[in-house]
Amino acid sequence: MSTDALDRDAGVQARVVAALAARALRSQFRRAQFLLPSFVLPLLLLAVVASGTSSARRLPGFPSTGAYVGFVVAGTLLQGALLAGLTAGIALAADIEGGFFDRLLTAPVQRVSIVLGRVSGSIVLGVVQASLFLAVAFLFGARYQGGVPGIALAIAIAALAAGGMAGLASAIALRTGSLSLLQNLFPIVFVFLFTAPAFFPRAFLGGALRHVTVFNPLTYVVEGIRGALHDAPALGNPWRGILAAVGLLAATTALSVLAMRGRLRTR
Repeated sequence: MSTDALDRDAGVQARVVAALAARALRSQFRRAQFLLPSFVLPLLLLAVVASGTSSARRLPGFPSTGAYVGFVVAGTLLQGALLAGLTAGIALAADIEGGFFDRLLTAPVQRVSIVLGRVSGSIVLGVVQASLFLAVAFLFGARYQGGVPGIALAIAIAALAAGGMAGLASAIALRTGSLSLLQNLFPIVFVFLFTAPAFFPRAFLGGALRHVTVFNPLTYVVEGIRGALHDAPALGNPWRGILAAVGLLAATTALSVLAMRGRLRTR
């Protein structure tokens, strides 16, 4: 089969995406610098927030979700998604600096498959993260009134958000090719996290922050996760969360593809 035929073969390209996603996952689990931020940091923040601010649930009007850890675990899933996406961008920047990306470009694959492989790997990682975080929170008292369907929906929202953030981080990596820049973007994760109602209800946020949350798509992601887990529309609309996560995924993947094309034009 010719190179052009391989490039057009949907089955071949699907296998390419799967292979690149598997490679991304292997890199994630083999390197401590990728593994620790994605799994350990969210669990540490969950422990700190759940123990240090648990008295907040006694505030008038605070939603009833049983144990306080059951309320804040949605923020943990969001943090995990953000870090999974960022580490995908860091890994791509490392591939660019190390020369693997240039070798990959010589293969008979569609360029969009390279982007989709990275994003798909982050989506799978998001599923693993979310499942682990929910299990740990359950061991410490969280209960999920949404049952198995609610848990599955929450995991899906978190995984799609991880893919969306991977698309954004990959676009930055492709545009700059700088590993050090991607590594220095870790503080941006916390800007995204704390301008969404990750650990407190939106109604409890004051001043400018409450207005900013309206424009942050991650607001609807974390509220959707929370609403799904506790089967409580007052906490968030799960379908709005799905819509926000899918919109983020589509927009950032398109941005990453454009960055790929721009990089190829400058070669």
